[in-house]
Amino acid sequence: MTWRWQPPVHSPVSLGSLLAGVGASTGFGHPRHDDVAATLRGLFGAQAVHLTDSGTSALIVAIRALVRPGGTIALPAYGCIDLSGAALFAGVRVRLYDLDPATLSPDLESLRRTVERGVDAIVVAHLYGYPADAAAVGAIAAEYGVPVIDDAAQGAGSTLNGVRTGGLGDVGVLSFGRGKGTTGGSGGAALVQNARLGSRVALAASLGAPPRGVGTLVPLAAQWMLARPTLYRMPASIPALKLGEMVYHPAHEPRALSRAAAAVVHGALLRDPDEVHARRERAEQLRVLAVEARRFRPVRSVSGGQPGYLRFAVLGVASDVEPAPHLGALRGYPLTLDQHAPLRDLLLPGETAGAGARTLRDHLFTLPTHSHVTSRDLDRSGRWLGAQRRPHHATISASEIA
Repeated sequence: MTWRWQPPVHSPVSLGSLLAGVGASTGFGHPRHDDVAATLRGLFGAQAVHLTDSGTSALIVAIRALVRPGGTIALPAYGCIDLSGAALFAGVRVRLYDLDPATLSPDLESLRRTVERGVDAIVVAHLYGYPADAAAVGAIAAEYGVPVIDDAAQGAGSTLNGVRTGGLGDVGVLSFGRGKGTTGGSGGAALVQNARLGSRVALAASLGAPPRGVGTLVPLAAQWMLARPTLYRMPASIPALKLGEMVYHPAHEPRALSRAAAAVVHGALLRDPDEVHARRERAEQLRVLAVEARRFRPVRSVSGGQPGYLRFAVLGVASDVEPAPHLGALRGYPLTLDQHAPLRDLLLPGETAGAGARTLRDHLFTLPTHSHVTSRDLDRSGRWLGAQRRPHHATISASEIA
């Protein structure tokens, strides 16, 4: 038995960032909200940035700014259950559009039909760090005069035509949760891209004063210590933690990003380019392995997209494919959005998941790409994928982190 158990996602946190978080939470450290907001404005070209306590809260802010209570939003029929939580708390109705399983991007014909049935806003979500075709979504939205919320909670540094996801709609959404690549332990951001909506977003983002956030630091410190493959087996063996599982958390009234989380996010943003590079490097090697194996079909990026690969996504072709949790090879979300019990009362009549969403529910698997994945881990993943040999160009030893 090996003690090496791969975390599905690694969001780098340094000891220095943790100490900065402690200092900020106690009032002895430098507050970082302005620095984080300025960095995000530069990265995303945002007109304004509102820092929230979670990505779900940022999405609630965006929905409230663009959709009246009781209005209707279009959601992808497959995605994170937090989409349901945000819609429920914002008090809106929901229509669904299908996804193209080959790219995880909206099925544009399905989206058009959904918009024609009547919506007040469209949410486009970038899953697992794969950029959705937000440009094409924006073109359809413009035809009908509908705003777009660019949900890049899982964007993970992905770009479309050189623009970061989160900066491709009228309002963008980011998450700094522990599994999102760039983390503060918690947190999110609503990015105003359309200047005409600035006052509406500001009104929706009445968040109050930032709390200290001491409670954020305890699980974050545990992550810093235990989210290494040689130690991760310990928390992964505790069922009550439900690591790697989809767990529904009811949304709450949006609050401000805590002082502790802002300090940690500031440090994470500085390290983000190196981690994105590492994920892309490993994803390319997994892509070659998956093609070679023929038991899986790699999800590809849309034209003009450069994924950030929060995780590497494949569609299982063989009928006997089973996940391998010790490798971090897991199934995707087990439900389509119309199967989420909290969302059912919000769905308008006749709104169901399409064939693409059902394909993703039944056949999508994802593998870790983060900087703790070594050459040996790739060998093991290759065997799970069914590959018989390693690609000649797979050399990551210089940048491996044990």
